[in-house]
Order: sequence, then C-alpha cells, then structure tokens
Amino acid sequence: MGKQAHVLVIPLQAQGHLMPIMKFSHGLAKHGIKITIVNTESTHNQILSALAKEDDIADSISLVSCPNVYDDQQVQKLIQQMNDDEKITCVLVDSFLAWNMEAAAELGIKRATICCLAATHLLPVFDIPKLIQHGVIDNQGTPKQKMFQLSPTLPSMSTSRIGWVNHETGKVEKYVFEFASKISKSMALTEWVLCNSSYDLEAEAFKMNPKMLPIGPLLASNQSGNIVGNFLSEDFSCLKWLDEQATQSVVYIAFGSEAKFDQNQFQEFAMALELSNRPFLWVIREDVASKLDEAYLKGFQEQMATRGLIISWAPQQRVLEHPSIACFFTHCGWNSTIEALSNGVPLLCWPFGLDQFSNAKYICEVWKVGLGFNYQDDETLTSIVRGEEIKNKLDELLVSDKYKANASDLKEKLMNSIKEGGNSYNNFMSFVEWVKS
Repeated sequence: MGKQAHVLVIPLQAQGHLMPIMKFSHGLAKHGIKITIVNTESTHNQILSALAKEDDIADSISLVSCPNVYDDQQVQKLIQQMNDDEKITCVLVDSFLAWNMEAAAELGIKRATICCLAATHLLPVFDIPKLIQHGVIDNQGTPKQKMFQLSPTLPSMSTSRIGWVNHETGKVEKYVFEFASKISKSMALTEWVLCNSSYDLEAEAFKMNPKMLPIGPLLASNQSGNIVGNFLSEDFSCLKWLDEQATQSVVYIAFGSEAKFDQNQFQEFAMALELSNRPFLWVIREDVASKLDEAYLKGFQEQMATRGLIISWAPQQRVLEHPSIACFFTHCGWNSTIEALSNGVPLLCWPFGLDQFSNAKYICEVWKVGLGFNYQDDETLTSIVRGEEIKNKLDELLVSDKYKANASDLKEKLMNSIKEGGNSYNNFMSFVEWVKS
C-alpha cells in the first residue's frame, strides 16, 4: 500500500471562500487523502471559537495557522517546511491566491486551484490581455467601455462591476488590478482549475475556457463529517421554529457575511415584511444590528413576534433544505446562490457588490429563477429599495408558479451532476485519482 496522499490547502481568508473549500476538503478526505488547511492566525482562531460543542473535524483534516497567507515569502517558507517534514503531494489554493503556485512549482509539487465564485466571474481575470486587446480596458485596468460581453451567449457585464473597479467612484483600485494581473499570470502554472459550479449553470463559461472544470455544487450533505469554517456561531434554534411553519410559507432573508445596510434600508425591509403578511426568518448579523436604532429593532421584533424570527447567523444550508422555505431574499453571493439553486428555492435579489450583480443577472435573465430590483439595471439609481417594491416583488415571485418550477428543474439537474456518473462527480473523481497517482 502506497503512502497516503497529502494536500496542502490555502483558502482566501473570507467566509465565502473558506466554506466551499472546507466542503471540498472534506470530500477529498472521504477518499483517503490527508488534508492540511492553512489560515491566518486570526481566521484560525475565529473558526475554532465559532465551533459548536458537537462539531468535530475529520481525522484526516488538520487546521494550521500562518501569520499571513498573502505574503509570498511566508507561504513559500511554509510549503518548504511542510514538504520537508511530511511530503506534500499537491498544493490546492484559492484561485485568488494563484501566485502561491510558484513556490509549489519550484519544488515539483502538483498544483491545483479552486474558484469559489461563478466561473463566469473568473473569466475576466483569465482574459485581462484580451480585454485590453478588445478595448474594454486599458493596460492600467481603466474601463474604456461601459458594458461588455465575454460571449454573445453570456449576460452583458458593466465594467464598473469588474473586481478592480470601485463601483461607487468608477475609479480603478490600482493594487487590486495589479493583484488580478498577478493572478492571471500565475494561473499558467496550475494543472487544474476547479470551480464550485456545474455545466448546467454556466455551460458557455466552461466552453470558453476548457481548463476550468466544474465540481459543484459543493454541499455539506455530500461530504463526510461535520463541516467547520464558519466565522460566526450558527443559531440552530431557528430549525425548530421552521418546523412549526407551513410548507413553502417562510421568506428567508440573509445578506451574507459582509453586506451591510443602514437604518433607512432596514426600515424599508421591515415595512416590506410587515406588508407581505408572510412568516419570515431574517438573519441580521451583530455587526449590522449594533448600528441600527436599538429601540426600532426591538419594537419591530416585538410587533412581528407571532410570525417572524430574527437571528444573528443561520445554518444556511439546513435552512434552505427545510420544506417551510418559500423563497430566499439574498445578496446573491455565489455560495448563497448555489445553495438555493441546489434546493429548488426561488430568489429575490439584492446584490451588494462585486460578482453579486453578475450572479443576479444569471438568476433573473438566464435561469429565470428569481427577480431583482430597478437599481440593479440603472447605476444612477440609489441602492435603497423601497418597502412597497420589495413587497410587490415578493408577491410576484411567490404567486407565479414559474419561478418555483424553474428552480425545481434546475435543482434536479444539479443533483444529477454530483451523483455517480454526473459531470461534476466525474471531474471530482478524476481529480482524486490524479492526486493519488
């Protein structure tokens, strides 16, 4: 029997990147591969402090810390040390840390990257030279066109939504563009580009760059053991509350780990929920709640107590799996999007920044499983969404059968893709075999 394969995993230090990488790591561990996951000391401590008492980490997964995973020299030293102590078979890094491929390449270690965003959103990073050539941006990353399409069959994208452009000012964040350019060059060193997506979601994107391979959706229920990696403690009491609600009756509202809203927008959300007369589960993180009018928030909770529940963080995948959920009012982060689609849940879209606007376009225009708001199509409009519009969109989303039907059809396709013989399953197993070879 050969020596156990050992994969060193380096995630981007953000909740939306860490969770799918943890899920993928558990999948590899299930197939007898030893995993070492490297986080910064602060992230490492956050994860450990957020663990529930019953949580456990699979025996073949180790969590270690490094002062700074963004520092080339520190990561190179870490890879060298770990390879000397216990030979590393493969280095797997978040695609937005692709420059760490260089250290692995110098040591002759196998290399792979994993994209935790939509594959479509990775294409501009791959194609920076082509964007310059076609006059979409100049060689400093400054937009020269307002809109662009990577392909006639892909949704149009605003250049103000490219990752290195500040969408509020329209100006290029120079260091971010340099960061993206560095990633683009380093991607040539990777042997695999894995994506938490599927051919059913983004066939054209994968056709445009065959090096990218879908292995998603990555879902905790498909892996072994409990999945750790949350920065915040999950409130499991909401599941009991959901058990008491009627089937497909609850509006679930959650805007991810970073999106913020002020008192004005909060009051519009609250008005919409009051007008809708529907039961709701609303996640308001403590860092957001602390900046809201305490008396107003408390009064709203008391007023809505008979049909609404507000918590600070949810076990989201288990919430979206629950039969009482009718729809998901979301910021359209990729993890939230793919978890909703995997459970056949229609979406109401309130994108906050970056790739979320592109995801919302797919949700509304391509997959037709949700609705958005006026400000998403007109950048001159304020991002404040009024309560009446939210209420009307909720009614439209839930009264019509087409959104639920489309979501259910897409769910079936996604579940087939990760079953034995499915495209994502086959790509995953090919990667496992490559790592072990």
